[in-house]
Amino acid sequence: MKLMHRVWAVSALLLGVALTLASVFLLLHMTLRAELMEDVLPRTFAMLGALVAGVLLLMGSVYISTRIAVFLFASLEHREIPFLRKKEPPRI
Repeated sequence: MKLMHRVWAVSALLLGVALTLASVFLLLHMTLRAELMEDVLPRTFAMLGALVAGVLLLMGSVYISTRIAVFLFASLEHREIPFLRKKEPPRI
């Protein structure tokens, strides 16, 4: 492996860990703030919002980490880079 490839691989790993931890801490903060509410209706909406935000944040961090890993470790022939892909002529 080249040195820059190793640096990018380690930075992608650290980015994935940082995104996941940030998502977990944000979800924890949102849940605690929702639990401290006294009214039932706003607390219900806050918990639903925390649930939706948590799912989106964690799925987003997994998606971004996976895309970075695929981009780094896939060979150039298998990458899906739109501007490098040759368009085939339409078949008649």
